[in-house]
Amino acid sequence: MAEAARTALATATALAALGLLGACADQTKLRESELTQLLDWLPGRYDNTAQADSDPQRGVQPHDRIALIIVKVYTPRLGHHVFYVQEMAADDPRRVMSERMFSFKVDEKRGIVETVYTFTEPLRWRDGQRNIDLFTSVVTEDVQSAGCGLLWKRSGERFNASYDPKLCHNSGGPAPESAAELTADSLSLADARAGGAGGHAAEAYYRFRKTR
Repeated sequence: MAEAARTALATATALAALGLLGACADQTKLRESELTQLLDWLPGRYDNTAQADSDPQRGVQPHDRIALIIVKVYTPRLGHHVFYVQEMAADDPRRVMSERMFSFKVDEKRGIVETVYTFTEPLRWRDGQRNIDLFTSVVTEDVQSAGCGLLWKRSGERFNASYDPKLCHNSGGPAPESAAELTADSLSLADARAGGAGGHAAEAYYRFRKTR
């Protein structure tokens, strides 16, 4: 009887382990499917002119008029899913404000994880959207982590990103509930100026609409 009981227990344990592995595999497949959708929506040209135009009527601090260009690039040293992101003045694309890299992956425990990189020599990569082959040469010494990992989750017809507490230490007061939000035709990014005192504080997000 004891031997039979041990055999039954071992069988049950093995079946439970297989069930757990199957559930993990299904969850990973779901996250990979969601990542595919996110990667399809993200690239394009965006600007926040509609938001900037409406700020005075809403009595909030006007946002700068910003345009973003986000292009998929092949940069194997930073991951399999990497984008070049250039921020410019919406009314003058020659006035470039920043160049960054976004890298995405699926983590079995955390889900969709984004790492943001800045360049150690930004001018070297400026206007890289015109020659994306340039980014195949990027090595880890060319970039540095911006300091915050983002965790993306799908909710209906949108994705929401929150700061990963293990990779982001916010010392500037409470952060917005969401760090970013993405739909098929829009992108919202947390505004570092938000949270000021008085009725003229900035809205918590830059709200970009995809123009192409």
